[in-house]
Amino acid sequence: MKPLMYGYLRITDDLADHDIGQMERRLRELAEAEGFCFATTFYESQPGHQGAFAELTDELKRAQAHHVVVLSLDHFSPHPILRDQLRAHLEFEANAQVWAVEQ
Repeated sequence: MKPLMYGYLRITDDLADHDIGQMERRLRELAEAEGFCFATTFYESQPGHQGAFAELTDELKRAQAHHVVVLSLDHFSPHPILRDQLRAHLEFEANAQVWAVEQ
């Protein structure tokens, strides 16, 4: 059985449904290319909120999964310090490796 990988996307109001579908497709493609089973995507849609991020962390621990894919690390936060803290949180709390489609 392939290991699980979860996606995380921060969605802004200016994105159309087509854009969101294309973004998720890119997450799935990376997961499959790297030999993972893509489980689902967690969507953060309210600026300043981290509810979906907390749900992602809980799901990683529940499923004993250790891989998260984002389009870019900016999907955690555009602010470098917060972005690094969120990434470190996933690594510490769920022993998760973060993959980025766009480096």
